[in-house]
Amino acid sequence: MKKVLIVDDVAENRYILEKLLGVHQMEVISAQNGQEALDKTYADPPDLIISDILMPVMDGYTLCKIWKSDDRLKHIPFIIYTATYTDPKDEAFAKKLGADLFVIKPQEPHVFVETVKEVI
Repeated sequence: MKKVLIVDDVAENRYILEKLLGVHQMEVISAQNGQEALDKTYADPPDLIISDILMPVMDGYTLCKIWKSDDRLKHIPFIIYTATYTDPKDEAFAKKLGADLFVIKPQEPHVFVETVKEVI
C-alpha cells in the first residue's frame, strides 16, 4: 500500500483528500504545515507528498525547497496542490524549486486520483 502525505492547514481540505485517496487503497497521513510534514517524514517517509502552498509556520514553497535539497527525500515525488497561487509564474517557481507536479484546486476526484497514481 502506497503512503501519501497530505499537507494543508485547512482541515476540510485534508479530510477530502484523506477520504478520496483512502478509498483507492492508499495510506494517508496528514500535516497542517511544512514543519509538521518534515517532522512526520523524517520519522516515517511517505511514497508521495501533496502540499498546499499558503500555510502558517512553513509554506509549501519552503517545504518543497527543503524536500528537494535533502538527499533522503529528493527522490520522493512532490505535488503542489493550490487554490491561491495559480498564475503561470507560480507554477514556474514551484517547478524551479523541484516540484514534480503543480495542480490547481479543485480537481475532479477521478482526475486527481489518476494524477496521483501516475506520479506514484
